[in-house]
Amino acid sequence: MASKVSKAITIGDLRELARRRTPEFVFVPVETGGDDGNGPARNADGFHKYHLSAHALVDCSTVKLDATVFGRTYSRPFGISAVGFAGIMRRHAEQMLAEAAVEANIPFMLSSSSCASIEEIARIAPKHVWQQLYAARDSRITDDMLRRARDAGVEVLAFTVDAPAPMYNHWLVRAGLKLPAYVPPAKWPYVIWQALRHPRWTWEHASRGGLPRADSWAPYAPAGASANDVARLSWSQTPTFHEWPEVERLRRLWPGKLLIKGIVRPDDAARALDLGADAVIVSNHGGNKLDCMPAAIDILPGIAAHVGHRAPLLFDGGIRRGSNILVAHGLGANFSMVARATLYGVMAGGTEGALRAIEILSSEIKRDLAMIGCPDIARMDATYIHGSARHIDLPRRREPAVEKIDKIAVS
Repeated sequence: MASKVSKAITIGDLRELARRRTPEFVFVPVETGGDDGNGPARNADGFHKYHLSAHALVDCSTVKLDATVFGRTYSRPFGISAVGFAGIMRRHAEQMLAEAAVEANIPFMLSSSSCASIEEIARIAPKHVWQQLYAARDSRITDDMLRRARDAGVEVLAFTVDAPAPMYNHWLVRAGLKLPAYVPPAKWPYVIWQALRHPRWTWEHASRGGLPRADSWAPYAPAGASANDVARLSWSQTPTFHEWPEVERLRRLWPGKLLIKGIVRPDDAARALDLGADAVIVSNHGGNKLDCMPAAIDILPGIAAHVGHRAPLLFDGGIRRGSNILVAHGLGANFSMVARATLYGVMAGGTEGALRAIEILSSEIKRDLAMIGCPDIARMDATYIHGSARHIDLPRRREPAVEKIDKIAVS
């Protein structure tokens, strides 16, 4: 009998399966992000104002999806972005996402607030792991995280700069919850009721001793520290305020590629590159940062026009369909990262669910490229965006040399 995730035809279907499987006190914070919860919805809805324009009579019998980033060619023009404490949403979620990334040949960005250690994920997905970093208050912890990532063979570091203060989720505050570290006594009946209504999620955690520990932070806690103790340690160290000298310091320490994640202004993007970053990720933290910020896709064109010729430009925010990735490429992105889409998949069906999310997006991208007469994602630019958006002063895609096209494997 086919699994439920195999029957999902959209990311929305996976989202619904994830919602049914997961207690409300886990799913709602994932869905709503910061403040009143409008940020993630605005990110997704922001794509609605952009429409694709089709070139007619183009041979798209073969459509290429592969993309090269930082010298490595991936089979899709997107990767899996970082999600903190994903192991709470489904046990071993980070390991499952890493497995899916290897099978699909795409990058997986591991959160520095993960329930799995960088060492374990690097063993599962060698050459596919990017390490996301929140710089700690204690620079010795930051430096050791860099050492561990380097020793594990990680080549790409994504320094996240858009969360200097704790996320403030109205729903969680009203509920009086701060998982996994604190559930007030008055809320235990509600938590138990939700746990009983979602027995598969409850069993996978209860049978293994409760909610998982953040193994990314465990080396910095006392021996024998509980999951709550480690969570409190991470919250005491991050988020915190850092300034531009921290970028310079990390650039000196990190030998690999350095990305600055969470850029929403052209001048900040330029400054990051001036200080030695290899690329920037245009992102408003999935809409989690503030509910009063514009959609990430609306921020992208201005940054692309300002710095798009200087370095690769990555995009992260609100992607739920393959056409969203085409719009991001058309507005100047060289590569996209998805978080909630693959998270819904892994919450709904583990590794199989994550792979189903990747396949849904991939098949949509491939079909949509053929529909608009673009046989190669590398050629996707502003000429394929309808209306006023196509007049934005964006970098034009370079046409690949003819002699190189014949050597590229068809995906």
